[in-house]
Amino acid sequence: MKKYLFLTILLPVLLSCKYINFSRDKIVAQVGKNTLLESDIRELIPEGTAPEDSIRMVEQYINNWAITHLLLKKAEEELSKSEKDVEQELEDYKNSLLVYRYENLYVESHLDTTITEDECREYYEKHSSNFTANNTIVKARVIKISHNSPNLASIKNMYKANGIEEIDELERLCYNAADKYDNFDNNWVDISAVAALVPYDLQSCEKAANSSLSIETSDSLYNYFVYFIDKISPGQIPPFDYYKPLIKETILIKRKQELINELERNLLKEALENNILKTNINK
Repeated sequence: MKKYLFLTILLPVLLSCKYINFSRDKIVAQVGKNTLLESDIRELIPEGTAPEDSIRMVEQYINNWAITHLLLKKAEEELSKSEKDVEQELEDYKNSLLVYRYENLYVESHLDTTITEDECREYYEKHSSNFTANNTIVKARVIKISHNSPNLASIKNMYKANGIEEIDELERLCYNAADKYDNFDNNWVDISAVAALVPYDLQSCEKAANSSLSIETSDSLYNYFVYFIDKISPGQIPPFDYYKPLIKETILIKRKQELINELERNLLKEALENNILKTNINK
């Protein structure tokens, strides 16, 4: 193995603020004829890195470099000639990459990104049966406040507010006193977005949304209050506003594909008309 692997890790010479001393461009690691020089790893260590972190970063880089070259050596030794011939695969990948980049360039310069409200609604109505909810969809407000807050009792009494003035007062209080306040009063969100904000699992949040319409819970530091203003149960069709962003993205994807199809048709047509493309197919 020594014939193929010569590995020398130059651990730090702790002088002044220099953790690893790259005074001369020595060989740090070698696998067969492949060598890794000090200059290859000199820029790996950001200025101010702690000595132990510097050592770990260099060792990890050297190990990764060595493993890569050892695997390549094994591949050269054990793969057949045909298995090592990757020229066609590289050419295919290059061609695919160039085509992909050109198509993106073409789409970016021709894509109409304006999508009207009417277009979105038409798509929603036409495909509404595909938009059934998998989880409960809710409008809700979520408040997180410290056990020690002098406003805890006030927020507990007000978090289910429904009147405009009450809601305004609650929001002012939350913005000033709550550790976190998420207001989904006017936006439909998946119940998982609420579950991520409180020490409740998804099933518990689903159950609360479909029964008590509120959650009051706590952990070692905070109290959590959740009020569910409205909900759509699994299997029902969420309202248009919930799916509007997804519909816009779907319409854009469709337009992009139509542009690519149009590009391909035009290229074929022009090539045939200009005698660039010649085909010899008996029909």
